Amino acid sequence: MSIASKGMQRCITVISAIALAFAALGIRPLRTSSVEADEAYLNQLTKEIAILVNEARVENGLSPLYSVPLFYEWSAIRAQECAQFWSHKRPDSSSYSTVIDRDAVDAYGSAEDIAAGSSTAAMTFEQWRNSPKHWAAILGSSYTHIGVGVAYDASTPYRWYWEILLINCEGDVEGQYIPTRNETVPKACGDLTGDGVVNSYDYITLTDYLSAKDRSVVPLLNELQMEAADCFKDGQVNVNDAKALQRYLLGEYRNLPFVF
Repeated sequence: MSIASKGMQRCITVISAIALAFAALGIRPLRTSSVEADEAYLNQLTKEIAILVNEARVENGLSPLYSVPLFYEWSAIRAQECAQFWSHKRPDSSSYSTVIDRDAVDAYGSAEDIAAGSSTAAMTFEQWRNSPKHWAAILGSSYTHIGVGVAYDASTPYRWYWEILLINCEGDVEGQYIPTRNETVPKACGDLTGDGVVNSYDYITLTDYLSAKDRSVVPLLNELQMEAADCFKDGQVNVNDAKALQRYLLGEYRNLPFVF
């Protein structure tokens, strides 16, 4: 039932999805045939949504929601379905809730939020914040667990599709955990994703951050990621750092941080 087991293509081109953000920031795209978002990148986005949801709940005096890998698989299925059939109903016209395997979990209630069009977790979360019904679901006091799914399909009108399952479970669920901001630990300057390699994923993460910041949307980078993003080590993270990271990836700079 996972993205991989459903046969979803692991590598998805996202150059077109972020081109507008690059233009707004005055950054030229990387000269590469494709910048790809694989399962690891999509997983990073789902984690960002879960953290934003929990921070909002805590700010409103509510308990954070436990993430469960199985629930994320269900949400991934729903996100893919929404890319083809934009509805809280599934393609067979059944309710979204039928994606929940009742034999696997004791679920006593659920809600679903869906969104489309935004390429970042922060902007998607603002879509839900600005919708009373979606926001009410996120702040539902009865929910205990969450699943998050993201799908990208360049052949569809909105390209990016997001889904969260909010579930009221009886007791603990196997594999449950509460994600935290500091899970991503960069290994070097420019390594924003924490995978130990400075590559196009880090460039996308940085330009997404700058795009969200430009729109006055609170972006999601922890303190260690912010330090890794400061490619000039001048105490600021701005478009110049994105240009430095780009030039490093193109081979124009040999090392990061860049020193004049």
